Amino acid sequence: MSNLFLNTVPLAVPEYSIRVGILPFETPDALRALRAEHVGTHVFKRGHLDDRPIIYAVATDGSFCQLSDERAELPSTRHLGIVRALIEEYFLREFRGKREIVGYGPLEVLTKGPVGDLIAEASGVETPPWLVVRRSHQIEIRIFSFERQEPFLGLVLNQRTYRRIGRSCAELMADGMDVSGLYVVDDVPKKDHRYSPYSRLLGRVAEVNGTKLTLADCREGFETVEATAVRPEADHAGLERCLRSAFGNEAGAIADRLFTLQAEGRSGPKFYEEMARVAERLGKRPMQLLPGFSLTALPMLGEGQAAFPATKHCPPALFVFDPTLAKPATSNKLQILSGGPYSQRGFSPSKPRICVICQRGRQGEVEQFLRKFFDGVNDPSRRCYFPNGFIKTYRLAGFEWRFFLAENTSASAYHKAALEALEAVQTEAQRWHLALVQVDESSHDFYGEENQYLVTKAAFLGQQVPVQEFETETMFQRGASLDFVLSNIALASYAKLGGTPWHLQVDQPMAHELVVGLGSAFVSESRLGARQRIVGITTLFTGEGRYMLGNLSKVVLFTEYRMAVTDMLQSAIARARQEMNWQPGEEVRLVFHSFKPMKDDEAEAVKAIVQSLTAEFHVDFAFLHVAQDQPLVLFDLNQRGMPAFGSRELKGAFAPKRGTYVPLSTFETLLVLTGPEEVKKPSDGMPSPLVLRLHRGSTFHDMRYLTKQVFDFSCHSWRSMNPAGMPVTILYSQLIARLLGRLGTLPHFSADSIVGRLNRLRWFL
Repeated sequence: MSNLFLNTVPLAVPEYSIRVGILPFETPDALRALRAEHVGTHVFKRGHLDDRPIIYAVATDGSFCQLSDERAELPSTRHLGIVRALIEEYFLREFRGKREIVGYGPLEVLTKGPVGDLIAEASGVETPPWLVVRRSHQIEIRIFSFERQEPFLGLVLNQRTYRRIGRSCAELMADGMDVSGLYVVDDVPKKDHRYSPYSRLLGRVAEVNGTKLTLADCREGFETVEATAVRPEADHAGLERCLRSAFGNEAGAIADRLFTLQAEGRSGPKFYEEMARVAERLGKRPMQLLPGFSLTALPMLGEGQAAFPATKHCPPALFVFDPTLAKPATSNKLQILSGGPYSQRGFSPSKPRICVICQRGRQGEVEQFLRKFFDGVNDPSRRCYFPNGFIKTYRLAGFEWRFFLAENTSASAYHKAALEALEAVQTEAQRWHLALVQVDESSHDFYGEENQYLVTKAAFLGQQVPVQEFETETMFQRGASLDFVLSNIALASYAKLGGTPWHLQVDQPMAHELVVGLGSAFVSESRLGARQRIVGITTLFTGEGRYMLGNLSKVVLFTEYRMAVTDMLQSAIARARQEMNWQPGEEVRLVFHSFKPMKDDEAEAVKAIVQSLTAEFHVDFAFLHVAQDQPLVLFDLNQRGMPAFGSRELKGAFAPKRGTYVPLSTFETLLVLTGPEEVKKPSDGMPSPLVLRLHRGSTFHDMRYLTKQVFDFSCHSWRSMNPAGMPVTILYSQLIARLLGRLGTLPHFSADSIVGRLNRLRWFL
């Protein structure tokens, strides 16, 4: 039995006539100028009146606004958007001079005094005032429209750890601290002086010349800066050096304690306790927005209250391992061990040829690791979770392998070894089916041509050979942790060889269904280098009672993705139509899972394609925004947590069970994809759910069906045996975009390499 709470405080809004002035809306810049000119005396809110864009202006003293001759009195309960703006102004007025306001959208304020000062708590001594690591509280004011309820205003409460280094580089250098290699920032004032300035990243210190710093990876015009004008960024490296400067030999222990304190603050019980404390404090006195107009904060929204929406649960996903759809399983791990993968019958290559790229100094260790990978782990002293190895688990006839050694850890040495492996292929029969590449964990810190894994992967992909990496540090894991890693590598490797580990069974709807996933990634050669947003596209369609993967490797620049979506959709429809034998007059449903809200003009572009199908089919469509970065958190106070693997500690306390979902409105659902069992370790803290938002231009509105579909697709990843935190429609698209974007920074790589045989393999896993 659950006991759910949402990190939301409802507000009771009384009836009140708000006096407003009505100004014409011209441009966003003009609106920003109005706000800057009248900070603290007026609140401005965009709106529409008789189909014309306007600005509502409210004087904070409650009088009629003198900025416009056109005026009105508006009922508060019917204009919650204006009330929302007044609430934000109220908090700014209340916190000014009492708490430091460090952010907006959501409003963010720092804790004050010893409460929330993490360095003081970690060190046990007084904190240097220039070194700030403390908790901050976030308040987002939102209008909620729960199913079958009147809209209401609520405060979404959150917290995070705020860090700032308040001394200049010159002051720190005078104390003997080395700032070389650190990223530096300066302060930029906000237009509303009630907010603290924001920290602008300028670049990395490459050289110190007296009082001047030479920057690399920097903003244009900031190649050289004065040490007195900048301060270190409060990232891991900057904070670590400042702790050493302030605390000497105690710095390491303090840093460890800081990590523990931050992890504890993210845990479900601590997180909930703090949000409940803030909610209780908010409810102790009315919020006076205007003279004579006050709101009351109600208790935090919980499952026992009438206003809390009905909680629902997704049934388990069903995995299919037999083309006849016989005996679908609810556990992919157990079924694949006992019965093998879906595509085992007639699978080719049954005896894959595999080349191994590794460092010469690690060859023996790599051989030992891969022997466990191929043959399995059998330790009589414990329960083993990968006993059969890659070959037996996936019903292969055997394998051939050969090592090609990199002389050192440089990218050029890896590239040379990859070329040697490719040059060893003289005939089609000798072609490599898979390349296994050992790299150090530190390789992730390198960009472009300096990255060992990227240059190796590019070389093999150029010859249509998929690549599976494994890290040096992974090889030295022990016990069940190693079993799970090997199992996941085996799953991804089989998919990269062209195998189908399993399908998802679907209760076949009346309509033929095509699901399109859009995911994106930002790619840059450095932190301040030019950034490109890359969009990946994945399609799935139903047929014969299961979901099947369609197009998997389309990737384009963000500026070009609209055209790419329409082109891909046409080709995907043509393929599904042919393979699934769509007949004239049948029902067809198109569902879009997008990383961003679908704009109206983008929806119209898809509708144009839909229109071309209506002559033969009855077509419905749904545009679903799958929002991962959102502030709502769902707590289950009855969930005490699950034992962490190999530890007596509990993980996932207060996290609702995976598959729990709460309808927020007719068009919006909160869905939990990471429950207590899916949280990896206690320090991971409280997981956040997804918000699914349906575009109002959609013609298919069944949010329960769409929510269950997202849940099922999160179980369909062939990257890991464990369910994913995102549906594969978006997860695969993000992986494609991220990898092809990074490969695109290499001068000799072309995305055209993916066309052909690789397009049928899961090379991006």
